[in-house]
Parts: sequence; C-alpha cells; structure tokens
Amino acid sequence: MGLTSRVRWATLIRRLPIPFVIGGALFLGSRAFMYHASSLGIDAHIYYGGIQAWLSGGDPWNAAYHGLHFAAVPWTLPILAPFTVLPESLFVAAWILLDAIAAVVLVRRSGLSWTWLAFPPLVKGILDGNPAIVGLALIVAGAAPIGLMLRPQAGFIVFGERRWRAVALTIALATVLLAVIPLGTFLRELPTIMARYAVESRGGATGGTPLALAVGIVSVLALATVDLREAGWLATIVAVPINGWYAGAAAIPILNPLLAIGLSIPIVGAPVATVAIYAAVRLVLRRFRWPWLERVAGPLVGRTADP
Repeated sequence: MGLTSRVRWATLIRRLPIPFVIGGALFLGSRAFMYHASSLGIDAHIYYGGIQAWLSGGDPWNAAYHGLHFAAVPWTLPILAPFTVLPESLFVAAWILLDAIAAVVLVRRSGLSWTWLAFPPLVKGILDGNPAIVGLALIVAGAAPIGLMLRPQAGFIVFGERRWRAVALTIALATVLLAVIPLGTFLRELPTIMARYAVESRGGATGGTPLALAVGIVSVLALATVDLREAGWLATIVAVPINGWYAGAAAIPILNPLLAIGLSIPIVGAPVATVAIYAAVRLVLRRFRWPWLERVAGPLVGRTADP
C-alpha cells in the first residue's frame, strides 16, 4: 500500500462514521417525539417522581412516570433533590439544558470537533434529560465524586485511570450520604428493581442478557491487558447488566472510528458487539506487528475520529 493510498484509506476511515452518526442521531432523537410529547425529558420526569416520593417519606422505587419506574441507586437522591425546588416542567427543562452543556464539555475536553455533539448516545442522553451525561462531564472536569454519585457505573473509569484520590473522596462522600439515603429499602427491593427495569427498558442498548454481560466483561478484561484506561471507559458501557443508549457517551474521551460507528448503530446488542470487536482488534494488533495489518486496521482504532 503506497503512501497516497494509505492517506486515502485513512481519510476514508475518518469520514466513515458520518452517515452512522447522522442516522443514529436521527433515529434515537426521533424517539423522543415519536410516541407522545411526554417522551421528551422522560428520564428527568422519572427522577423527579422518585425524588419527590423520597422527600415525602415514600418509596422512590415505586414512583413511576407513564409506567416507567425510578431505578437509580439511592445516592442520586440527595444529589438531585435540590433541583426539585423547581416545578417538574422546569426541572426537566433544566436537566435537558445541563446535559447539553455537559455534552459540550465532554466533546471539547476530549479534543473533538463540534461535529461530535451529534454523537447518538449524547443526543439520546440530552433529549431524555438523563443525569449520566452530566455525571460523565463532571468526571472529565475533575469533579469525579459528584459525577460518580450520578453515574456509579463510571467507577470503572477512575479505577482505570488510577485516580486514587477521586476513589477515596467518592467513598468518603458515599459514606456520609449513608446517613440520609434509603439504602436498606434499595437493597431489599433490588431484585424487583432490576427485574422491572429489564422489562421496562426492553433490555436497553446492551440487551440485558447474561450472555451480553459475560461478553462485555470478558471484552473489557481483555482490553485491559492492552490499555487499562480505555477498558475503564468502555466497561462503563458494557460491564453492567443493563444500559441505555446514552451510556455510549462514555466512549467520547477515547473515541475512534470503530467505536464511533458501532456505538451509533441503534440495534440492541450493538454496543457489546462493538466493544468485543474493538478489544479483539487491539489484541491482534499488539500480537501481530505486521505492517500491512497496521496500515489497514490502525486507522480504525487510532485516535482519528474527527471527520
């Protein structure tokens, strides 16, 4: 492969994610408006109901919005409770706006162009008003303890980056909040919460099956032998039982064409398959240092995501 053909191949690969990103964003974005107006900011509505139930002395995990129950961990409750001084409609609008700002922080801190604000997981998270996007932005901005209260799955990230101070501060904050959160209720109801969430989320983006979870865990463990930091970010997406489409936003700080394409495809199970393929390619590239293989596969997994 000559120099000119290599340049053309690399250019093609950089641009290859564009149709997947646009198509995925349009598909996932349309779901916020397709069924009824109440779908916009739906996760923020669910959080609002759960927090209000908790503040009223009730069980937050029995609170539901249009048949969808609150299912977050109890540490989110005191972190988000101050926002409920707002009426529900303003609470929802505020979280959509905060997620949009957080998306800007994620993209810019990751050195990407504005184009990646259209990355489907970001679009989905913003339109749903899900605190996960803000949580990820807080982690990259240096406020990991608060970010992890909003997105506990992101604990893989701080371990992968060996941010031990952040780990210690998060444990301290989580311990302090034990005084106010209904942890006992959560633990007693956890099997019901998980089973109900699996049904109501329809498996989310990852599928919610034991096989999908096993493949996700094996993939990130294999990737950790090559790059522990990347394994931490991707574990946030696939090494948990069920995840929504917004979870793919965790790939933003390590984005490359292969991850961008796979995480933009709105097919259940695509995130798990993408991470498995990515880990396999990274392992093969490390094991077999053939120049032709590097020229062909290198641009797919290299830090060349910007079109």
